[in-house]
Amino acid sequence: MRGEAHPSKLALRERRERVIELLTDSFARDEIGLEDFEARVEAAYVSKTALELDALVRDLERSDSSEKGVIVLGQAEIVPDEDAAPLALFESSQSCPIVRAVFSNIERCDHIVMPRSTRVEALFGNEEIDLRNATFAPGITEIGVKAIFGSIDIVVPADMTVEVHGSGIFGNFEGTTRTIADPDSPILRIVGSAIFASVVVKTLPPLRVQRLVEQFRSPPSSSSSGLNKRAGSSRGWHISVGT
Repeated sequence: MRGEAHPSKLALRERRERVIELLTDSFARDEIGLEDFEARVEAAYVSKTALELDALVRDLERSDSSEKGVIVLGQAEIVPDEDAAPLALFESSQSCPIVRAVFSNIERCDHIVMPRSTRVEALFGNEEIDLRNATFAPGITEIGVKAIFGSIDIVVPADMTVEVHGSGIFGNFEGTTRTIADPDSPILRIVGSAIFASVVVKTLPPLRVQRLVEQFRSPPSSSSSGLNKRAGSSRGWHISVGT
């Protein structure tokens, strides 16, 4: 096996991603300064061996046995299928899945069963997370967000209670807490921070309603059936209904 698919190169790539993750977490906890963080990340991308990568985080190594889940890196765009059944995207309800964009862009609009706890992180990247197709269990679902030199936009459903708690450090963390009258409504809690970054939590109409509005706003097509324009008529457009 040759090229980028060689096992040694794959292992080095995975190690590099893990090192950058450790550096990001340490920077967010103020364990390393901005200049040190940038220097180590730059060194991680030019490192050629695992020993060089290990040296960058030797003073930061910690136990991460509890942080298991799905890690998404790179660019992804998932097109929603409204007729699809909800999917159990995450293997274990006990894990804490992670959606992470590092120097990349991620867009998600999934039919999923949301786990109780999820982490969304952007490091020099951008993420757009649309939760209007997601299914939420009764009780509290918590999403921890962390943006560093990036942006995270989260669209939440309009029919559930939402709690937003966050802070911005040379950045902005926007969102409004709202309570639904239904006591059985699920609760979505979004907490986190934006460091030289932007986090925005917003509510939009359901996808079906949004698409219907967009359809009515779009200009009529000359080939659309039922729309005819009479030449010289002051009445302009005429709509006829037929079989």
